[in-house]
Amino acid sequence: MTRTVKIIFGLCLLLAQTSFGQIINPSFSSREVTYCDIVKIERTSYNTTVYFKYTAPSTYVNGGWVCAGGDFFIRDTYSKTKYKLIKANNIPICPAQHNFQYKGQSLEFNIVFEALPNSTSKIDIIEDEIKGGFNFFGVVLSTSSNASPPTSNNNTTTTKNAPCDNIAYTPASSRPSFENMLAGVKYAVIVGKPKINGHVPAFNALYEYLQAMGFQVEYMSDDYTQPKHLCDEIWVDIGFEYDLEKFYNIKWLFISPCEGYKWELSSSKIARAGLYSDPKSNFYNVLRELHQYQKPSFNSYNRIELQKHQTCWTESTLKSYIQTNGCDKIEGIYENTGSSEKAPKYKVAVRKINGTYYLIYLSGAHNTGNWTEGEIKATLEPTATPLFFKAKWVMANKSENSNYYITFEQGIFNMLSDDNEKQLYIKMFPSSTDNIANSPSEGASSGTGYAISSNGYIVTNHHVTNGSNSIKVRGVNGDFSKTYNAKVIIEDKNNDLSIIKIDDPKFTTLGTIPYIIANRASDVGSSVFVLGYPLRATMGDEVKLTNGIISSKSGFQGDVTSYQITAPVQPGNSGGPLFDDKGNIIGIINAKHIGAENASYAIKASYLMNLIDLMPTPPKLQTISTVSGKPLTEQVKILKKFTYIIEINQ
Repeated sequence: MTRTVKIIFGLCLLLAQTSFGQIINPSFSSREVTYCDIVKIERTSYNTTVYFKYTAPSTYVNGGWVCAGGDFFIRDTYSKTKYKLIKANNIPICPAQHNFQYKGQSLEFNIVFEALPNSTSKIDIIEDEIKGGFNFFGVVLSTSSNASPPTSNNNTTTTKNAPCDNIAYTPASSRPSFENMLAGVKYAVIVGKPKINGHVPAFNALYEYLQAMGFQVEYMSDDYTQPKHLCDEIWVDIGFEYDLEKFYNIKWLFISPCEGYKWELSSSKIARAGLYSDPKSNFYNVLRELHQYQKPSFNSYNRIELQKHQTCWTESTLKSYIQTNGCDKIEGIYENTGSSEKAPKYKVAVRKINGTYYLIYLSGAHNTGNWTEGEIKATLEPTATPLFFKAKWVMANKSENSNYYITFEQGIFNMLSDDNEKQLYIKMFPSSTDNIANSPSEGASSGTGYAISSNGYIVTNHHVTNGSNSIKVRGVNGDFSKTYNAKVIIEDKNNDLSIIKIDDPKFTTLGTIPYIIANRASDVGSSVFVLGYPLRATMGDEVKLTNGIISSKSGFQGDVTSYQITAPVQPGNSGGPLFDDKGNIIGIINAKHIGAENASYAIKASYLMNLIDLMPTPPKLQTISTVSGKPLTEQVKILKKFTYIIEINQ
């Protein structure tokens, strides 16, 4: 929540210069100076933003110029405590200059300072105590309401704040005047197209006149690439009525892709388009009457700036902090494995701040001019399923899209966008060799497991149960409303296997196991299918079936302990059963190839049998299959009752 403060009193004294360098009103004075005004002051827990409006006085020669001193500060009138400048928007920091095009032209800008305490009631806004400047004294602030941070937190879990965990909000630039807008853009992009041949001269005239104004002009097309700073361009369109003889009711529209600000020029003039007319020249002349001058030279300080939520984290400072203080299971630095026009190769950090997970932008944006390392890229909202989040994703133009979903698994996260495009991010830091201690976490994850005996023994992956504080089994006998506590009995880290046992007073039996574990290797080309519980946040808790064939008798990089299969698997399938066409267990799902389609991996069942043999009291395994020879649909009806959700709290 942002608090807009009522200004009770403020006196402005302005240091500015004409184009000849003459100092105007450099000394302090008790008279009111009317060409400089504070429009409003906004206070949050993270910063204080002062909005100004300045009008070039008639005494200026050709409009003159103005700038803001880099030593700007706010001072508490009573305590004399100073609060430093963070940034200035829409006005240059001296010695750079903002040039006015004519006398009486206005400039709206804002300056962002450090946050004021809620108790502060009167301030001085000082550019230069010695020479004068944008100086205001005795500004009385209302203190009747409390400022709040710009982000909300519905999670009661709290974590220790790090030095860079403060999130500072900078609002977008206010809508500039038409002339200031023209000075803040380089490119004009024509967004409309001629609908009939008779419209072509009008668009050709628009193209040529925009060039004459000083724009770099392009048509928006499929191969059009936006600039590094989105706000360096303006979208342009024309509207008119046309009857083969003339163009009339002509409108010229300018639209900023940043904040959507619009400026419209219209004319009652008619552009002749008859048989003996030159329609392009006639339309050009109407445009010239609407705007008769060249655009001002480009000045980046006139450019519209997008809003941002900023931390001071960088990739290097975050790595250093994690190396010293550790992180939880999903925190760290991730990189997109793909890259496209719609999905840049972002590098982001996952960071938990005041109980809420955020994605923090580090690098990779196409429009690098709009992004600063440390900006908030997404806010993650927890769902009913552990490690599945709804994401408020910040788009290229800083608008927020809530139709994104993110799921975490060991070392990766998958993101599903609003157009169902999937993106895979791989964890780059901390890596498995960085030896970073995990901080305590209340996060949870889930995988799949399957029964091997009626008295509660279940197989899953070591990476599913590794480091768990508690293990729960859901879906016993097809009932997903009940969970049963379980514990690890034996593990094989090298082969990613874990055998757990239900240890719960409510438990009675898993029932008669309907399949056998095949100890012999299956051949390439054999039909296989997988049961499991992938991506529960979006897919639900119903068991999912995928099928395919064995494509190789060795796994990733020739690993002889695994099969490569074509059956698709997703996060949450880990630990699930791999069946042959007879319904026999031949493997345990544990991985997928992130760079290949339909390349998944399963540990061969013979390694499970070796682990079972090492148990102090091995369970009695089923020796007769009751599903062999049944059609797949009937097999699945039986087998799914012995395939469970494994929920882990760490």
